[in-house]
Amino acid sequence: MKKPALQPRRPRIRYVSPRFQGPAVLAFAAIIATGGAIFWKLVDREFQRVFLHAAIRGHYAFGSAYDIVRDLLAWHLAGLFVGVFLAGSVLILLLVAATRHGIGKAVDSLRASADGDLSTPTGTGPIGEFERFGKKIDAARSDTFASVLKIRSEAAALAAGGIPQEEFRLRWDELKHRIRRIAP
Repeated sequence: MKKPALQPRRPRIRYVSPRFQGPAVLAFAAIIATGGAIFWKLVDREFQRVFLHAAIRGHYAFGSAYDIVRDLLAWHLAGLFVGVFLAGSVLILLLVAATRHGIGKAVDSLRASADGDLSTPTGTGPIGEFERFGKKIDAARSDTFASVLKIRSEAAALAAGGIPQEEFRLRWDELKHRIRRIAP
């Protein structure tokens, strides 16, 4: 009997939510735009000074306008690259820190829920996707908390007694069913 050839596993494509990418892209765009504006302002001022000096001195020793500003332009471009790179690196570190904070808060909230604390809010942080996730956790915890309170009040009513045996059995079965929905 012939064995079928094993198909190679295709790598799974993982998409990042566009809601998470939007603010980060805008922050990077702001860094690049700010760097460009600073670069333009500095280069414009320096070029005006250099070209005025060249015009007064006479530019006959230079082959072109590029020869006049070559070194100045190279230093400003290097400064632009370093400045945008450092600012972008700081932004990445801040995004990583905010992400770790949001994930840590969500994990702490889930662990607290496992330990029985259903009332403390999640407080995941400033990143929108984690804030939505925290709100979903809080909503699920509040529903569970409301169910637990309802079960407690029903159990207290059953413990008080004073109801016929058949009704007690029906209410007790319903109460057990509700408890199993919360903690299977």
